[in-house]
Amino acid sequence: MITGYLPGGFDMLHVGHLNLLTAAATRCDRLIVGIATDESLRHATGHAPIVPQEERMALVAALRVVDAVVPDFDPDKRVAWQRDPFDILFADDELRGTKAGNLLEEQMAEVGASVVYLPSAATTASPVLRRLLAQHPDPSADSPA
Repeated sequence: MITGYLPGGFDMLHVGHLNLLTAAATRCDRLIVGIATDESLRHATGHAPIVPQEERMALVAALRVVDAVVPDFDPDKRVAWQRDPFDILFADDELRGTKAGNLLEEQMAEVGASVVYLPSAATTASPVLRRLLAQHPDPSADSPA
């Protein structure tokens, strides 16, 4: 049985996330999704998530392609592997060939896991949604009452 691990923020769940989760699920027998904690997202991105961690975990857990959801506390994915060993870590294709991607591959090799890169969500991504929300904080103001 091949276990896959897909870490991510999954803030403002959208079709890009669904595509990523589905692609990961087709490449393993059991898919564990690591949901970044609110604090780790704040640290990584400089802002708090829009959807709180517990709600993000509940939304992702409800998807049929996901077998388990766990909190992801640390950017070092060996920590996640130690808690729940997996064979494959799925990562965004944008990391391939970068310093961060190379480090991830080295760390996963240390624990006997491989990194499989998946295409990123080209049309819908959380940063795009965040920018749109900033431009239109009250969507109901644009429509007649």
